[in-house]
Amino acid sequence: MKNKKSKLSILLIALLVLYIILAFTPLSTELQLTPEWTFDITEQSTTSTSSLNVLPFRLGQNAGYFTHDGKIAFIKNFDYKTTISSSYMIPYSKTSTEFDVYNTQGEVCATISRGGFPYVAGDKIFVMLPGGSGFDYVDLAGNSLTRHFHTSPITAFNSGKNLTIAGYADGTLCTFDKNMVEQYTLTPGGSDTEVILGANVSPEGNYFACVSGQNNQRFVLYKNEANHAKIVYHRYLKKSIVHQTLVYFSNDESTVYYNDATGVGIVNIEKSRYSHIDIPGTILNIQESPVAESVYILSKKRERSHNIYTITILEKKSHKTSSFSFEAESAFILTDENSLFIGKDSKISKLVISKE
Repeated sequence: MKNKKSKLSILLIALLVLYIILAFTPLSTELQLTPEWTFDITEQSTTSTSSLNVLPFRLGQNAGYFTHDGKIAFIKNFDYKTTISSSYMIPYSKTSTEFDVYNTQGEVCATISRGGFPYVAGDKIFVMLPGGSGFDYVDLAGNSLTRHFHTSPITAFNSGKNLTIAGYADGTLCTFDKNMVEQYTLTPGGSDTEVILGANVSPEGNYFACVSGQNNQRFVLYKNEANHAKIVYHRYLKKSIVHQTLVYFSNDESTVYYNDATGVGIVNIEKSRYSHIDIPGTILNIQESPVAESVYILSKKRERSHNIYTITILEKKSHKTSSFSFEAESAFILTDENSLFIGKDSKISKLVISKE
């Protein structure tokens, strides 16, 4: 009996020592965001710089390009809307029949004469045709390289390096290869009312995904295999959203994110594993950094006539570590390697991402 009590006492002491060690030993290091600079876009004059060293921004009715060291390369005020990428910026109005195309140095490198609304993705230029049911893929001379029509309005559109995707109000999903030749025409189906609310392609074009339908709304992930598209994951959403929504693939094509009624759905593609994180408001943008495989999600919620923006931070692509909110009229986020850039109204800040 004494031996049993002695062994139990030794075990309890050992467990207590282990608890003390674990309690005072950090189990993981924390992600750090260290401010480096902040500048006001309205108080800076433009500076000449290499187009390879600039990043795009859009804040309120101003858009342009800035440098990693906090200088404005080009800024332009626009009256209605503008579309901007890492290569081009095109301001336009409701009734535009001609668009000036600006490069990252602020030079007009082309003028496109045609009606509709422009859209840029990297170095690709598209024009959404009047009526909303078709689009042109154009060159810098404004020539239509390919034109695609459908019987229903476009409700979702994105373009990557090797694949372009268009979703329509009748629930049709179309993909196009890097030469803009139509590849697949699909109908995800499964819902009472068919409509594509969000769609995107992975960076290399190996996958594409959409949020589709009303009542029995669902998320559908396709793998782009030889000569056919294969559904590799789908999920019915508990609550339907009624507006256009965001779909985003990680740079390494391992993870896909989509905005649902209460936050962000996350799917590990290789393992077909789903997780969900509640996020306030509508997700506007998702960015990522190689540091701790961190992900930054910008969302916006309207509260008492004020815009409340929230940045939610994930590590290892899917584990929420923190979030912070701020009030602003307009905002953006952008990452580049170990840097996080945050735009708020007329100010842009750079924060260095580190793991310590």
